[in-house]
Amino acid sequence: MERSKKNAIFSGRSFLSRTLTRRDAGDQPSEDGKGPFGLSTLFEPEILAIADLVFVHGLGGGSKSTWTKSNDPSLYWPKTWLPQDPGFQDVRIHSFGYNSNWGDESILNVHDFAKALLGSLQDCPLIPRNTSAPLILVGHSMGGLVIKRAYIMARQKEGYENLSQRVKAIFFLATPHRGSDLAQLLTKVLNVSPGARPFVKDLHRNSLATQSINEEFPQYCQDLRLYSFYETLPMAYGLGKSIVVEKDAAVLGYANEQSTYLNANHREVCKYADQKDSNYQTVRNALASAIDKLRASSIPLKHEVNNEQRRRLDGYLGVSDAPEDEFMDIDALRLRGSCEWLMRKRSFQDWRDSATAQFYWISAKPATGKTVLSGKVVHHLKDLNRDIAFFFFDYRNKAQTTISSFLLSMAAQMAHMHTEVLQTVVDICEKDDQLCKADYRTIWRKLLMEGILRIRFARAQYWVIDALDECKNGSDLVPFLLKIIEMRSNIHILLTSRDRFEFHRQAIYPKVKVVQEEILLEDTKSDIELYLDANLDRLPLIEEEDEVDIVSKILEKSAGCFLWVSLILQELRLVHTSNEIRQVLEEVPSDMNALYLRILDSISKAPPYGKALARAILTWAVCCSRPLTTSELYQALQIDIKDKIDNIKASIESRCGQFVYVDAQSRVQMVHQTARDFLLQASGFSEFGVEERRGHRRVFVTCLEYLSGNEMRSPKHRKFNLSSIARERGPFVNYACNSFFEHVVHVSSQDDEAFAMLTKLLSSTNILSCIEYIAQYSDLKRLIQAGEAFKKFLQRRLKHSTPVGKEFVLLDYWATDLIRLVTKFGKDIKASPSSIYHLIPPFCPPETAPRKHLAGSTRGIAVLGLSATTWDDCLSTIVDSQEKFTALACSDKSFAVGMSSGKVVIYDETTCQQSQALDHEEPVKILYFGRRIDILISAGPRKVRIWDVGSWEQVWEFKTPQQCMSLVLIEEDQLLLGALKNNNLAIWDLTEGTPRDTADWALHLEGPQFDAYRRPVVAASFCLESCLLAVVYRGQDILLWDLDRDEVHDTFSKAGSSSKIAKVNGSAGVTGGLVFSATPNETLLAAAFDDGDLVLFDILEGTVRETALVNAQTLACSPDGRTLASGDSFGTIQLFDFENLRLLYRINSDEYCINKLAFTGDSHRLLDIRGSECRVWDPMVLVRQDGEEENSGTVSVSTAPQEVNLESTEKNVLITSIVCHPDSGVFFCGKEDGSVYLYETKSGRQTHKLFSHVKGESIRSLFFDVESNALSSIDSGRVKVHKLKQTQEGWEAIDTLFNHRVYDEATVVKQVLTKRGATHVLICTRRSDVLWYISSKETTIVIETISWEERGPFRWATHPLNEDQLILISDNIAHLYEWKSLRRLTGDEGILLEGSILPTSIIPIFDELAINSITPCFDNTTIATTFGEDSRPQSKAKLLLWNAADFGVESKSAAPIPKYHSLVDQVKTLIGDDGQRLVFLRSDNWISSIDPESASADHYDRHFFLPADWLSSDVKLMIRVAHDRDIVFVKRDEVAVIKRGLDNIEEEAGGKSGKRPSLLGRESGKRPSLKLPAKTL
Repeated sequence: MERSKKNAIFSGRSFLSRTLTRRDAGDQPSEDGKGPFGLSTLFEPEILAIADLVFVHGLGGGSKSTWTKSNDPSLYWPKTWLPQDPGFQDVRIHSFGYNSNWGDESILNVHDFAKALLGSLQDCPLIPRNTSAPLILVGHSMGGLVIKRAYIMARQKEGYENLSQRVKAIFFLATPHRGSDLAQLLTKVLNVSPGARPFVKDLHRNSLATQSINEEFPQYCQDLRLYSFYETLPMAYGLGKSIVVEKDAAVLGYANEQSTYLNANHREVCKYADQKDSNYQTVRNALASAIDKLRASSIPLKHEVNNEQRRRLDGYLGVSDAPEDEFMDIDALRLRGSCEWLMRKRSFQDWRDSATAQFYWISAKPATGKTVLSGKVVHHLKDLNRDIAFFFFDYRNKAQTTISSFLLSMAAQMAHMHTEVLQTVVDICEKDDQLCKADYRTIWRKLLMEGILRIRFARAQYWVIDALDECKNGSDLVPFLLKIIEMRSNIHILLTSRDRFEFHRQAIYPKVKVVQEEILLEDTKSDIELYLDANLDRLPLIEEEDEVDIVSKILEKSAGCFLWVSLILQELRLVHTSNEIRQVLEEVPSDMNALYLRILDSISKAPPYGKALARAILTWAVCCSRPLTTSELYQALQIDIKDKIDNIKASIESRCGQFVYVDAQSRVQMVHQTARDFLLQASGFSEFGVEERRGHRRVFVTCLEYLSGNEMRSPKHRKFNLSSIARERGPFVNYACNSFFEHVVHVSSQDDEAFAMLTKLLSSTNILSCIEYIAQYSDLKRLIQAGEAFKKFLQRRLKHSTPVGKEFVLLDYWATDLIRLVTKFGKDIKASPSSIYHLIPPFCPPETAPRKHLAGSTRGIAVLGLSATTWDDCLSTIVDSQEKFTALACSDKSFAVGMSSGKVVIYDETTCQQSQALDHEEPVKILYFGRRIDILISAGPRKVRIWDVGSWEQVWEFKTPQQCMSLVLIEEDQLLLGALKNNNLAIWDLTEGTPRDTADWALHLEGPQFDAYRRPVVAASFCLESCLLAVVYRGQDILLWDLDRDEVHDTFSKAGSSSKIAKVNGSAGVTGGLVFSATPNETLLAAAFDDGDLVLFDILEGTVRETALVNAQTLACSPDGRTLASGDSFGTIQLFDFENLRLLYRINSDEYCINKLAFTGDSHRLLDIRGSECRVWDPMVLVRQDGEEENSGTVSVSTAPQEVNLESTEKNVLITSIVCHPDSGVFFCGKEDGSVYLYETKSGRQTHKLFSHVKGESIRSLFFDVESNALSSIDSGRVKVHKLKQTQEGWEAIDTLFNHRVYDEATVVKQVLTKRGATHVLICTRRSDVLWYISSKETTIVIETISWEERGPFRWATHPLNEDQLILISDNIAHLYEWKSLRRLTGDEGILLEGSILPTSIIPIFDELAINSITPCFDNTTIATTFGEDSRPQSKAKLLLWNAADFGVESKSAAPIPKYHSLVDQVKTLIGDDGQRLVFLRSDNWISSIDPESASADHYDRHFFLPADWLSSDVKLMIRVAHDRDIVFVKRDEVAVIKRGLDNIEEEAGGKSGKRPSLLGRESGKRPSLKLPAKTL
């Protein structure tokens, strides 16, 4: 305790603040006068850096002093001269410093300095990590040895490949390559001083260090350009005067070396009095020459790389050249000479030219030309060759109204300007390729805060943002922009808006200077005069004196409004005399609304013909979610008004041209947002006003009419050409499919006609055509948005309608089905859009709309046997019966499961498929993903490991004295903070891989607290927002420790805040469930107590907010902080609103105790681990309203809690084996309880039990002999053979032919085979093969026994060409045996299996892969074998096909059939032979098949794909071909029967009919993976 107090007094700071302070203080160590240690960047070019030039000093030097004459800063030539030299304008220049002061004691040597140099180059923030820019190193004296050793290390060590490849040239200035005699003299002098200096001894002539370097360096330097400079003048050193490094030691003598002398002594070879110094000229010219050569060779490559990266970038961000096109359209509207008034303003010039970033806010009334002014600013800055990015918000285009689209566009433009930004953004997007679809807060954090804004720009950057008032949630954007200025990112921002900055003022950024400018009448007066001058010649002929008067009146009445002027000029063009001109100017009001009203009156007074068309045009222009093109509007209007239109553009100009116009891209646009607002308000007093609800209904109904029409009819036949169908559809298809649902939110929920039209579409197969179109040409997110819109419409309709009738049910189905189609089949629909017609619906549950569409089909695929009638919230179940799952964590793209064996398995978050496996080497207790950097942390009882998510390589390993109970990353994920079981806090530095500090928080406690909390920790949880650590001890109150003050913050019992003295009584303790809310600024803590209560504390108030009886064992908080999940010992999961513990969702189950819970990164899915299972849940209740603009239609879930009941394992008895009757529509299933049941293919359901083994013994395999109707069943140690008989009631087991127990407890039965007719039974274990003869049920005789001491994986099969023979394959050898006697027929060496299935010979492959199956096929002429990893039930199969005739008694070898080589790596699971074809599950989850003819052409047929969640489990797949070519698939306790699946043959997206070329075939241009011996080929 006293030691703790002394430490606290000495430090004066908390443990956490001490650690962070030391870390900050250690960033830039330096030695006074000599320059800083580490790598200092002296010059960053404004253009793309073509190379990096690094200077490294020598003994006793410094990063600055070595290169500076007479300590004059102006003579620091790498910093002051080279950046001004034209030959170095595109070179990034650095200087590296280290402590080489020979006067100080040191433990460091040349090797240590080299390591520091390597690390500095690798981690320099100003050098792009993946850059390929050449690296030139310049070393003086010992610095040359440091460089050589660093280069050798880079060539030898993993992780430095890119760095070593970049080194192109090394310059040596008086470097003692073989050491120096003066170094030995220096050592003698230094011996009188205490302490060692290893780096001085490294300089001795022919020292071990120099010898080692000289032996290794020649092996790696052949491709480098080497330059050596040697001194010629002696240097006085106090004890004499001589040359320090002789020529023989300073010159390498290599063929690729250039050497020359410098007229200077050892110290002056790198210091120069002026730029005319001949020594400087010699060194400078050599450097410039080397850089010129590198520049010539690297520039084309860089452009090529950058262009490729830019293409990838545009794909990741979903942007193109649209910003530039938008700018050109806007700039074309500006008259030459206009908007110059802003360029002349002092405030604008100060903003433009300021050395520090400023925020320039321009506000003005509507229609005063803000957008054109923004275009002028862009044009002006481009003319000045400034780096500029811009964005024009536009209410008319929904894609240009969101913060997300703004951020993505600016990021793309910045990346196109700067290589470093390009590389940074591409790196971020490669880690998260769906980032462009994320919400704007995620994009801001990942792309801007953690990416672009961390880059230091050498010169000012400019952002021009127009029309903030047209941005949805524009006020949310302002803090982002202020943050950019506050971060001193050198980004100057100019923004225009109707509103002044005060309207958006943010109190959290009081120090950010915002310059405000308001557009005044006198500012725009000159621009309006220019506009009038350019357009008056289009008016009727008037006198010159009248022209001045007209201009004056227009200027007076315009009040600075450009739109008003434009509309007046349009009206003046319709008059013919000067008097009429004056009359118009007198009568036209200056107020915009009054002007709009006057225009409406004029349209009303026009002849009656064309009014209907005008109303329709105005309605569509106002209500469409994006501007339609003229061709789109042309088709839509003809459907709408039920009439033909001659010329849509002419109709727009003649009937409503003052409200609507056609832009350069042929889009129909409103003249201004004020015009749209006015038309929406005018519905009450003008026939041309647009009533919003009716307008949207009109658009909605028109879309429905189109979608229900002939153009969208689904194909009658499955064989059709997608491109021909696309050509038959009109241009309106894009808007109708992608946007029709956006209008339903505006339609009255009491509109029965619109409701009926919608359900008519949904009840037809036309909706499938709509889904197909979206999948092929758009984003599947549109389907999710459509489902959410339907759900919202339905909820509104429920308020006044009874939920009865097939129409209501249909809409309810589709509201859910559209979302589930994406989550269940999204990848498949995107890859094969036409699959929505006939491949996907059969796999949907019966009570879903897609399935019902095919209810009457008797020709298509049908799926029978599954009990689920609706969608299940459980997306996937992952099982590994050999493991116990102990830890769980989720990131944005993956989730990780830790196991008691130390294994950590990584799964894809979307598909739930395994993507990686790691080994922690001890039981895994905690898993934790980084938020800012892509790392995974695994922790066990004694170790913490850090894994790189990109490569899945281990980065660091830390040993811990006790188990970590909680981990959290701090300091932008650079430091790892852990709470250990022994009351210790530990911090590890992830940048250096070293422990930073430890502290014992319990040592600060006194008295009863000390005794109460000096015991092992049960659970712990960090809250960085409040800088608190919550700790649970058995039987004690919750301890809250203040990390900032190093003291107890509070203790909490069930009643709330306790006194500072802990109670040591028998009150309820916390079970281990403890979690803080993740919501920023929230102070909520949830704790599960052992009496069953879940208590929600407000730690700021010290009170209990809510209590619920839950019996929770574990808790988890969603990343958004809104949802709390609990799991109990009975397997029940409950979801609560974290703020008030309102129950949202409950899952009841009797399966295992919930061990851990975790939410996915988007908070929309929940994972749990229990026993040996991990389940992924996707309840709709988690899709909650979040306010994001792109998801404004998100459905608010019902407030009533939802409950899901899962049957217990006693009712769900898993199927463990299956075999099909080849000639009858039945199959047999063995179960984990030892029973064997009969199933029918016509229903997929079990009919009755045939017989049982001992209860609890799983049936491991079944074998059926069709000739004798004998069914063999095998558990771990018993083999039974039953005689079956078919009766009128079905199949029955009428007799037991064989019943044998294997008594060798050390082995289990691996295989059982019966001879045709069931006269012989072969029972195989690891140690023996025993052949039994069955003469009757009373008589069974052992014919032969083969004993094995030890053998690897094996498989027996009846020879397909001779049923009296057996084939045994083990390792790479096959043998033939006689069935009746088990006598071996082949010689001792057997039949050698040649060829390979990997790029090595077959023999090593058999060491790694086990024989899985032997299957006769192609009318018994061919043998199909599969190999896989014996320990992994779902390991990818390696398929080899052999000629059955090659397996004869006299055969010596057999080789795989070459024409089937493309299937080797394509098959995931071999299913079987249907009599004509070999059927298999391909790696992409397609059921496919081949026959001898198609295989010879290297083709195979694709039939259908299996849903991804069917294949997500780690249980061994059981798929068989049944009678009538049905496919049967075991799903836990059920069997799905897929009928007519093999009758369907899918064509490729390219249009090839029936057959699909192999991915490894000749057409792909790839070399086959199967390599055969030369003699076979």
